[in-house]
Amino acid sequence: MENIVNVNINGESIAISTQTPFPLMLSEYLYEGDFDLMMADLNNKKEFIEECKKVKFLMDNLPGLTSSFITTPFIFNNFITYFDEFNIKATDLNHVSLNGLFDIVLDRADRKDFDLVKKIIEFMLKIDKNFAPAYELYGSILIEEGDFNKGTEYLETSIKLEPWNVAALSELGETYFNLGEYDNAAKIWKKEINLSPDNYVTYFMLTDAYIEAKKLTKAAHVLEKFLNRFPKSILGKYELSGLYEKLSRTLEASELKDEIMKSVPVYSSDIEVWTKIMFEKNQFKKVQEFLEKYIENKKDHDHFKLLLVVPYIKSGKVEEAKKIYDEMKNKYKWYLYGLKEIMEKYIDKNLLEEMETK
Repeated sequence: MENIVNVNINGESIAISTQTPFPLMLSEYLYEGDFDLMMADLNNKKEFIEECKKVKFLMDNLPGLTSSFITTPFIFNNFITYFDEFNIKATDLNHVSLNGLFDIVLDRADRKDFDLVKKIIEFMLKIDKNFAPAYELYGSILIEEGDFNKGTEYLETSIKLEPWNVAALSELGETYFNLGEYDNAAKIWKKEINLSPDNYVTYFMLTDAYIEAKKLTKAAHVLEKFLNRFPKSILGKYELSGLYEKLSRTLEASELKDEIMKSVPVYSSDIEVWTKIMFEKNQFKKVQEFLEKYIENKKDHDHFKLLLVVPYIKSGKVEEAKKIYDEMKNKYKWYLYGLKEIMEKYIDKNLLEEMETK
């Protein structure tokens, strides 16, 4: 400990040392500002309590002491050093809240400062070994770093502590899938659907897991369940019709295809697959009419204008098609790349080259 300055307030001299800021930091990061609760937890740490009394006196007389510049920036190595100086152990902190410290962890994780994040999480788990969000984040980091085995262990622990954690379930299922453990992925994603039955995407992820595991009947059953919940999903009908064909259920596959031909998309996720099916059936005019009306009402989905290029060319509106392509090709390169197969299939090669190089 090193004395920095003596402060005289109302006739009382207060010795400010290098240790004086710590009670304020500890209260801010681990007690949500509850100074009294912190002092009650650590009432047997005499030196620390003396510093607390100093800080309380200063806070009562210097209101600005509580402003954020006192506790930021957060430097973990400095913070943790104080614990040794005051002989405070993680087990001494009985009534803490880890939310404030976890906010810092999330911020550092966003900055990819993973080494620091892992150190802070390890410290947090010494305080509360059952803090599920810490296991989830640590597992995510390990997986991003390529340590899949240990990463899945942490995610599994997080789920055991919080079985309702949909985000952890989703990531764990994806990890198992990427590792080729399709049965494990399916088991996890089934749990996720039970917890969040309106999570549209998870049904398709679970379907893919069963397909990869060569369990086509189970895959079909998932999509059947999905369509019971989302009966207007064209993507669901399209995927299920393909599975029915593989299972030699040709009549049911045909019925679903007929339904698709009579439908228009309700969900934005259905538009591309519906357009592809319509193009295959030469229903270019139907696509054009739907998309023109849809884009007019959904200004924030203007990337779908690129799907109008084909029907415009087919109907002789070549210059309009060129104009759309020119306006959109730089703005939505990511989407145009995904449409490459469609464009090459339905647009003359020379015309497509002309639009690309303009």
